[in-house]
Amino acid sequence: MASEPVIGKLSVRVVRGHNLIVADPLTHTSDPYVVLCYGSQVKTSVQKKNVNPLWNDVLVLPVTDLTKPVKLEVFDADTFTADDSMGVAEFIVTDIYDAAKLDLKHASDGTRIKTIYPVGTNYLGGESHVSWKNGKVVQDLILKLKNVGSGSVVLQLEWVHVPGVAL
Repeated sequence: MASEPVIGKLSVRVVRGHNLIVADPLTHTSDPYVVLCYGSQVKTSVQKKNVNPLWNDVLVLPVTDLTKPVKLEVFDADTFTADDSMGVAEFIVTDIYDAAKLDLKHASDGTRIKTIYPVGTNYLGGESHVSWKNGKVVQDLILKLKNVGSGSVVLQLEWVHVPGVAL
Protein backbone atom coordinates (compact mmCIF):
# COMPACT_ATOMS: atom_id res chain seq x y z
CA MET A 1 0.00 0.00 0.00
CA ALA A 2 1.56 3.28 -1.11
CA SER A 3 1.66 6.09 1.40
CA GLU A 4 -0.09 9.36 0.62
CA PRO A 5 2.12 12.16 -0.73
CA VAL A 6 3.16 14.82 1.78
CA ILE A 7 1.82 18.24 0.73
CA GLY A 8 3.48 20.16 3.55
CA LYS A 9 4.39 19.99 7.20
CA LEU A 10 2.65 21.44 10.18
CA SER A 11 4.86 22.69 12.99
CA VAL A 12 2.78 22.69 16.17
CA ARG A 13 4.06 24.54 19.21
CA VAL A 14 2.18 23.19 22.21
CA VAL A 15 2.46 26.32 24.33
CA ARG A 16 0.58 25.63 27.54
CA GLY A 17 -2.39 24.08 29.28
CA HIS A 18 -4.85 25.98 31.41
CA ASN A 19 -7.09 24.78 34.23
CA LEU A 20 -6.55 21.09 33.46
CA ILE A 21 -8.35 18.58 35.62
CA VAL A 22 -6.77 17.03 38.70
CA ALA A 23 -6.08 13.46 37.64
CA ASP A 24 -4.17 12.37 40.75
CA PRO A 25 -6.55 12.81 43.70
CA LEU A 26 -3.94 11.79 46.28
CA THR A 27 -1.57 14.61 45.28
CA HIS A 28 -4.34 16.98 44.06
CA THR A 29 -2.43 17.58 40.83
CA SER A 30 -1.60 16.02 37.46
CA ASP A 31 1.45 15.10 35.38
CA PRO A 32 0.17 16.15 31.94
CA TYR A 33 1.50 15.60 28.44
CA VAL A 34 -0.09 16.11 25.03
CA VAL A 35 -0.36 13.58 22.19
CA LEU A 36 -1.10 14.69 18.62
CA CYS A 37 -2.36 12.13 16.09
CA TYR A 38 -2.45 12.82 12.36
CA GLY A 39 -1.28 9.76 10.50
CA SER A 40 1.66 9.57 12.89
CA GLN A 41 1.67 10.21 16.61
CA VAL A 42 3.90 12.69 18.47
CA LYS A 43 3.91 13.84 22.09
CA THR A 44 5.21 16.55 24.39
CA SER A 45 7.28 16.21 27.50
CA VAL A 46 5.58 15.44 30.82
CA GLN A 47 5.10 18.42 33.14
CA LYS A 48 5.15 17.07 36.70
CA LYS A 49 2.56 18.15 39.27
CA ASN A 50 1.00 20.94 37.22
CA VAL A 51 -2.58 21.69 36.12
CA ASN A 52 -1.40 24.86 34.30
CA PRO A 53 1.64 23.44 32.46
CA LEU A 54 3.99 25.37 30.22
CA TRP A 55 5.37 23.05 27.52
CA ASN A 56 6.57 25.19 24.60
CA ASP A 57 7.35 21.90 22.82
CA VAL A 58 7.45 21.96 19.00
CA LEU A 59 6.03 18.89 17.27
CA VAL A 60 6.08 18.41 13.48
CA LEU A 61 3.43 16.50 11.54
CA PRO A 62 3.55 15.65 7.83
CA VAL A 63 0.33 16.79 6.12
CA THR A 64 -1.14 14.34 3.62
CA ASP A 65 -4.93 14.66 3.81
CA LEU A 66 -6.59 18.05 4.36
CA THR A 67 -9.96 16.43 5.17
CA LYS A 68 -8.64 14.71 8.30
CA PRO A 69 -8.53 16.61 11.59
CA VAL A 70 -5.51 16.61 13.87
CA LYS A 71 -6.54 14.86 17.07
CA LEU A 72 -5.17 16.09 20.39
CA GLU A 73 -5.40 14.30 23.70
CA VAL A 74 -3.99 15.31 27.08
CA PHE A 75 -2.88 12.50 29.37
CA ASP A 76 -1.78 12.24 32.98
CA ALA A 77 1.43 10.22 33.20
CA ASP A 78 1.18 7.42 35.74
CA THR A 79 3.96 5.15 36.95
CA PHE A 80 2.13 1.99 37.96
CA THR A 81 -1.15 2.22 36.01
CA ALA A 82 -2.25 3.18 32.51
CA ASP A 83 -2.05 6.92 31.77
CA ASP A 84 -5.38 8.71 32.31
CA SER A 85 -7.07 10.82 29.65
CA MET A 86 -7.45 14.45 30.69
CA GLY A 87 -9.50 15.54 27.68
CA VAL A 88 -9.59 15.54 23.90
CA ALA A 89 -9.83 18.12 21.12
CA GLU A 90 -9.19 18.36 17.41
CA PHE A 91 -8.50 20.98 14.77
CA ILE A 92 -8.40 21.16 11.00
CA VAL A 93 -5.45 22.24 8.85
CA THR A 94 -7.42 23.69 5.91
CA ASP A 95 -7.39 27.28 7.21
CA ILE A 96 -3.61 27.50 7.52
CA TYR A 97 -3.14 25.52 4.28
CA ASP A 98 -5.41 27.90 2.33
CA ALA A 99 -3.43 30.88 3.66
CA ALA A 100 -0.13 29.20 2.76
CA LYS A 101 -1.26 29.05 -0.89
CA LEU A 102 -1.62 32.84 -1.07
CA ASP A 103 1.06 35.14 -2.47
CA LEU A 104 1.98 37.01 0.72
CA LYS A 105 5.45 38.31 -0.15
CA HIS A 106 4.13 41.89 -0.15
CA ALA A 107 2.03 41.52 3.01
CA SER A 108 3.19 43.47 6.04
CA ASP A 109 4.25 41.62 9.16
CA GLY A 110 1.30 40.81 11.41
CA THR A 111 -1.28 40.86 8.61
CA ARG A 112 -4.35 38.91 9.70
CA ILE A 113 -5.40 36.65 6.83
CA LYS A 114 -8.41 34.91 8.37
CA THR A 115 -10.32 34.72 11.64
CA ILE A 116 -12.08 31.53 12.71
CA TYR A 117 -14.78 31.87 15.34
CA PRO A 118 -15.79 29.38 18.02
CA VAL A 119 -19.00 27.62 17.02
CA GLY A 120 -20.77 24.51 18.29
CA THR A 121 -18.95 22.16 15.94
CA ASN A 122 -15.34 23.13 16.71
CA TYR A 123 -13.19 22.99 19.81
CA LEU A 124 -12.13 26.63 19.81
CA GLY A 125 -12.06 28.42 23.14
CA GLY A 126 -11.74 31.83 21.46
CA GLU A 127 -11.15 33.42 18.08
CA SER A 128 -8.35 31.83 16.08
CA HIS A 129 -6.30 34.01 13.74
CA VAL A 130 -4.29 32.93 10.72
CA SER A 131 -1.60 35.56 10.20
CA TRP A 132 1.57 36.45 8.32
CA LYS A 133 4.36 36.79 10.91
CA ASN A 134 8.09 36.96 10.28
CA GLY A 135 7.65 35.70 6.72
CA LYS A 136 5.59 32.68 7.79
CA VAL A 137 1.93 31.66 7.84
CA VAL A 138 0.94 30.98 11.45
CA GLN A 139 -2.25 30.26 13.36
CA ASP A 140 -2.91 30.70 17.07
CA LEU A 141 -5.43 28.35 18.68
CA ILE A 142 -6.99 27.87 22.09
CA LEU A 143 -8.68 24.46 22.18
CA LYS A 144 -11.27 23.57 24.80
CA LEU A 145 -10.89 20.01 26.00
CA LYS A 146 -13.94 17.73 25.76
CA ASN A 147 -15.00 14.76 27.90
CA VAL A 148 -13.75 16.50 31.05
CA GLY A 149 -14.99 19.23 33.38
CA SER A 150 -12.40 21.85 32.45
CA GLY A 151 -9.20 22.57 30.59
CA SER A 152 -7.80 24.14 27.47
CA VAL A 153 -4.58 23.91 25.46
CA VAL A 154 -2.89 26.79 23.62
CA LEU A 155 -1.22 25.98 20.29
CA GLN A 156 0.71 27.94 17.66
CA LEU A 157 0.68 26.38 14.21
CA GLU A 158 3.12 27.15 11.41
CA TRP A 159 2.87 25.88 7.84
CA VAL A 160 6.19 24.50 6.57
CA HIS A 161 6.60 24.20 2.80
CA VAL A 162 8.12 21.02 1.46
CA PRO A 163 10.64 21.74 -1.31
CA GLY A 164 9.35 20.68 -4.72
CA VAL A 165 5.70 20.48 -3.63
CA ALA A 166 3.37 23.04 -5.22
CA LEU A 167 0.35 24.06 -3.19
